[in-house]
Amino acid sequence: MKNAVKLLWAGLAIYLLTLGTAAAATYTEGVNYIKAKTELPVKAPEGKVEVAEIFWYGCPHCYHLESTMASYLAQKPANVEFTRVPATFDQWVVQARLYYIGRILDPDGTKNIHSKIFNTIHQQRRRINNDDAMRRFFKGAGFSDAEISAAMKDPSVPTLLNYAQQITSLSGIDSVPAIIVNGKYITSPSMVSGNDELIKVVNYLTTLESR
Repeated sequence: MKNAVKLLWAGLAIYLLTLGTAAAATYTEGVNYIKAKTELPVKAPEGKVEVAEIFWYGCPHCYHLESTMASYLAQKPANVEFTRVPATFDQWVVQARLYYIGRILDPDGTKNIHSKIFNTIHQQRRRINNDDAMRRFFKGAGFSDAEISAAMKDPSVPTLLNYAQQITSLSGIDSVPAIIVNGKYITSPSMVSGNDELIKVVNYLTTLESR
């Protein structure tokens, strides 16, 4: 009986040790994430950790990541300042501009313009790759011609595009989606075992930057 009790306690100790090790899981630089070659500019206020999602509307992997990011945003750490930055490779600048025009028209996200753009491109198979297509899309989303024209001419758009081009270039990324944590660390779904694991890495890097 005594031996059985000893074995039970020994098994419990091993279990608790394993549980503690799992809870304190760490991730490996160069495998699950990399350090940016140069520290990138961030817009988060002091005391906050910026988490930036780099994406392209035409990317199916970015589209499939959306549900994961929505779950992340619903329970992200209080000290996280989340932002999206559209990548500007090659002809992607058109859709980077589309993102910023949509953000001007729907600043608080209540009209779900960001998700609707993704759905229009990937579910309806419609292209939004020029000004006329943008106007048709935004008009179909309920905006007036005057609102659309004002957003397309907004002086902040070129400045925002310059920022997106700077982040795309300086980060050294060559594919999307990618997540940049506080301008220092870069991770992506291709560096982990899945989208859920990606969020765990983001939270791990957030913790490093919160110390």
